[in-house]
This record gives sequence, C-alpha cells and structure tokens, in this order.
Amino acid sequence: MNPRSFLTLAGLTVLAVIAAVLVVVGQPALTTLTKGEESAFEGLAERVNEAAELAVRSNEATFSIVRSGDGWGMKDRAKYPVHFDKVKTALVALSELKLLEAKTSDPARYKRLEVEEPDAEEAQSVRFEVKDAAGEPIASGLVGRLNPNLFGDGGGGTYLRRGEEEQSWLTAGEVTLGKTRNDWLVRDIVDIAAEQVRRAVIRQPGGAEIVVSQEKPDSGEYKLDGIPEGRKLKDSSEAKNLAGGLWRLTFEDVKPAAEVPFPEKPHVSVYETFDGLKIHIEMTMVDDVVWGRFSATAGDASGDKADEVGKKAEEITARAKGWVYELSAGEGERLTTRIEDILEEPKKS
Repeated sequence: MNPRSFLTLAGLTVLAVIAAVLVVVGQPALTTLTKGEESAFEGLAERVNEAAELAVRSNEATFSIVRSGDGWGMKDRAKYPVHFDKVKTALVALSELKLLEAKTSDPARYKRLEVEEPDAEEAQSVRFEVKDAAGEPIASGLVGRLNPNLFGDGGGGTYLRRGEEEQSWLTAGEVTLGKTRNDWLVRDIVDIAAEQVRRAVIRQPGGAEIVVSQEKPDSGEYKLDGIPEGRKLKDSSEAKNLAGGLWRLTFEDVKPAAEVPFPEKPHVSVYETFDGLKIHIEMTMVDDVVWGRFSATAGDASGDKADEVGKKAEEITARAKGWVYELSAGEGERLTTRIEDILEEPKKS
C-alpha cells in the first residue's frame, strides 16, 4: 500500500469513528428506573389491617365498601357481600405502592396520565379514601393509568395523586379499583346449564304455563308443551333457551326483600335438575324491570349425590334469603316468557 492510499484509508476511518460518536451522543439518554423506597401513602402499610371502609368515587358511581362480620359489604346495598379477595388485593396493593418520579402538577395535562378528577368528562380515574372503624381517614388519593410494562417482567407502575395534592406521581406497583358497585359485588345467583335441567315451568300470574323438559341429561332434545295447535316456534332453539334460563345467572342490582313489594300472584319459574335440585323463582315487574326472589330445595334428591344436592340447595337459599335481585333485560324476559312471545304469527286464512 502506497503512503497516499494509507492516508486516505486512515482519514476515512477517523471520519467513521467521529460519525459513530456523533450518533451515540445525539441519541436520548436511556432512563433506568429502580423501584422506590418511599411509600406513596405513608402509614397505610402499618395500618392496613385497621381498614374498615373503602370509599370509591368514579365517573360512573359513588359508593362505600365496609367491613361486615368476617367479610365486606356494599354500604348502600344493606351491606350485601362483596368479593373479599378484591378488597384485600386493592388495600394491600395501595399500601405497597412506592414513589418513583414526580410527574405533572398541571391540571391541563392530567388526562394523559388519567389523573383528572372523576367528575371530568370521560374521566378514567378513581378517587378513594381508606378509613378506620371510627371513620377517621388512613389514606386517600386518586388512582390513574396503569403502566404494566414499566419494569418488563419485573412488574408495572401506576400514575396517581395523593390526597388533594395537584402533584402527580409515577409509582412502582399496580392497583385497580372497580369503578362501579358491580365490579365489587358477589353477583352470582345460580348457575345451572340447560343440559342439567329435567323440567322447567314458566308460569304467568294468570296461570298460563310453558313447560320444557328432556328425558335424559345432555340429550339435546327438548320438548316444549303448551304450543297451540297449528302454531310453531319462531326458532327451533327456543326450548333449549328456556331450559337454560338459570345458566350463569347474575344480578344487575340487589335490594332487601322488604323494599320491593310483590303481588299476590307473581310470575313464577321452577327449574328441576336430574339430580333432584329444584330452584323456585318469584318475579315482579317494577318500571319494566324484573325483580326476582330465589329459593331452592332438594326434596327429590336421592342416592350418592343427595347430600351434595342438599348442601347446594341450602347454599342458594341462604345466599338469596332476604334479598330480591334485579335481573338483566334478557334474563328477566326469558324467565317471564309467554307462549305468544316465542311463537310465529298465526297464518291468515
């Protein structure tokens, strides 16, 4: 290699190195977050077992969850049970949040972090307050957007504001607070698949009945009595739909039984399973909404499963005793179906 070629190559190498340095220098510095040490809500971790009330306010609802015996209940729903695990998880998660970075204190920029006040239009935030048995506050604040990939596989973070402060924070740890009562309430009433139903009777206050039955479990062949001569179902699946009226049945709202008056002759549905369980539902309409009261017996249960069926009947009755449930529009309609509702229009002569 001649001297001139060598100098040319050396010059190109120097230029390449300079260019690489400039590229690196021009890149934004990587921010590495370490999980903080300062608690987001001072004192909550030490007093979390003293918590007796969790007040929640969102864009959708305002309510309080309170200790009730060994569990927790919805305060303005006569302390109807809520999911204990959800309350426990929320309180512990709040107590374990650690401050990482101070974020905006400008209300105009809250929306990006979802830390605006809950009454703001389309707000996603949840304001909370944890109180002790005397009603004294232990911790309060506003929970905003989650950042689930903050630490990769090591966990996520939560944006929040403490108390009534304008300053927002990014914290280590994730916490989700249900925005509506139904996010917390134990909404299950009963769960019986159509394949388990031996016979179902849907009775109108005037006495008219629809009877659906099958001869053996999982037969897939449902017989529907009460169809007038010359008429037929709108849909061949209607019989199975009626037999499945108690499948994954949940409520929309709940009230003490004394708060919902029932007529002398309500709508009635009775479902019997092949193992002897019988569910009895009485229903009434209030402002076009169906409210139902439930009970269960195991009078026809026999054999090896008699005890199991008996316990199931007791559980359903104990859970529903003293309460009436608002059913969803679809479920309420199904359990109060009239024969005309599921038949094709008669042919004109």
